Amino acid sequence: MRFIHIPLCIALLALCGCGKDTRSSEAKEERNPLIKQGHAYMEIKDYGKAEAAFKQAIENNPRMARPHLDLATIYQQYKPDYISSIFYYKRYLELRPDSEKAEFINEQIKKVQISLANAILTQSGAVQAIEELKQLRKENTELKRQLAAKPKIVIESAPKKSVTQTVPKSAKPSAQTSRQIYTVVAGDNLTKIAKKFYGDDDYDAIYQANKDRMKSPGDLRVGQTLVIPSR
Repeated sequence: MRFIHIPLCIALLALCGCGKDTRSSEAKEERNPLIKQGHAYMEIKDYGKAEAAFKQAIENNPRMARPHLDLATIYQQYKPDYISSIFYYKRYLELRPDSEKAEFINEQIKKVQISLANAILTQSGAVQAIEELKQLRKENTELKRQLAAKPKIVIESAPKKSVTQTVPKSAKPSAQTSRQIYTVVAGDNLTKIAKKFYGDDDYDAIYQANKDRMKSPGDLRVGQTLVIPSR
């Protein structure tokens, strides 16, 4: 009966030994002179010298995990270099896949990735463009609201005149107070037109106002426009 439990005891001891090996390796690395030196520099906030110490430790022993974790922390918090921070966090997990810190480190990697994305957007101007677009949309919404609040003004068009229309003074400089334009129709002559507008056959005022377009009082064409001055 005593011999039956021997394999189980050996397995348990082996498992316990693995955990102890991981912790002992971590503790051993922390006692490394360069690691201790790097931590001392971090305490006095001299992150440049701390960075150099940890990198020297890695150069001396590339399989040493602890300096990768310290460098990742420096690049995340003190000397922002998010790509390097992600690299060193992942390198630490490669060297210490069974580390008790694995869950925490994966959370930090996600945070650093978000910081990296924000930094890229800021440098490219995308963040500013998004903010400007939001402001434009806000202003557009406010403008629509203001327009909707104003009373509507209905503009009615004046009825069209088929033959005559009032001509502003600026259309043809004259001492007359008002003028009209008449379109000649078939059968018209100056006498008929004068009677239409003045009530008599004195067409001289009409002829004088249109001498620039008539060779004689009888020079009328269908569709021709005449200025009819007031008398």
